[in-house]
Amino acid sequence: MAPLVLITGITGFLAAHVLDSVLANPENYRVRGTLRSLSKKEELLSRLSPQDRQRVELVQVEDIANSDLLPSVRGVDYILHVASPYQLNVEDAERDLLIPAVEGTLNIMRFAKKEPSVKKICITSSFAAVTDFTKGGPNRPGFTYTSSDWNPSTYEDAIKAGGAGAFSYSASKKLAEKAAFDYKENEKPLYDVVTFNPPMIYGATLQPGVKRSNLNTSSATVYRLISKVETMPEDRLPLFCHARDVADAHVSALKVKEARSRRFLLCGGKFTWSDAVKYIAQTRPELVERLPKGWEESRGADASQIASLDTSDAENLLGIRFKDWKTTLDQTLDSLLELERRQGWDS
Repeated sequence: MAPLVLITGITGFLAAHVLDSVLANPENYRVRGTLRSLSKKEELLSRLSPQDRQRVELVQVEDIANSDLLPSVRGVDYILHVASPYQLNVEDAERDLLIPAVEGTLNIMRFAKKEPSVKKICITSSFAAVTDFTKGGPNRPGFTYTSSDWNPSTYEDAIKAGGAGAFSYSASKKLAEKAAFDYKENEKPLYDVVTFNPPMIYGATLQPGVKRSNLNTSSATVYRLISKVETMPEDRLPLFCHARDVADAHVSALKVKEARSRRFLLCGGKFTWSDAVKYIAQTRPELVERLPKGWEESRGADASQIASLDTSDAENLLGIRFKDWKTTLDQTLDSLLELERRQGWDS
């Protein structure tokens, strides 16, 4: 029987790409996915082929941080832990970010330890767990972040900063990833642990139940470029990775022996929103009237002043060949333009 892969949070933006990557793999993996509500089950399965649907089972887990996960991990060979909150502005940093991120990771690891079939857990972390805001974060010209770099922010720092902005989110990703490696070292489960650290993730919006009002953060940012907004968006993080590249890295790591107790930085390069709108104007003239006001004069950040990420491990060990920013932006836009033609998009 083919190996069984558990994908947590399978209705999420990135998880949809992870599901596609798992199903496309020649190992012919079977999939078990967790989701908060089975109401999205039919729409999730509807975009799959009949053959692929037979390989997917779904289980309801209302709260990955507090639920009994033994039924979810039973008989599983590999776990792709993708579920984690991505919110940049919340009311309570501890309640909304820190506890869900850390306890969600530890809960899946604790239950996986009870299931001897589990061989490896791959965890979606973030560049947010790598960057150092005290030294400029991504704004470090000539600097290259590596897998040995860690965000120095503490739990206390995040609570003090509150829920506004990206600081507490970034701290939550660092704390969750660190907790995973600490658990592996201290509790010594039989499975291996691997983490992935992408910056902004773009690509086709494939998750079920999507409409304009509930777009995931990264897709919503791109959609604003063609929404006649009054101002250009801010270049907070010009570093990016295509969602399918992130997904393929997770799946490739399952069978790579060297992918154990290791972090993989993932990045397709850099682009600014000024680059993006000028490219859209050049390649999609029919969208020019929808671009942000003043786009012609926008200069954006200087990409040469942005730090780089060392992705050599992902390229050499996992075989990832990163998609460039134009391909990534095109596929993101194609998907969004298709979605807006659907009935109920603006509801």
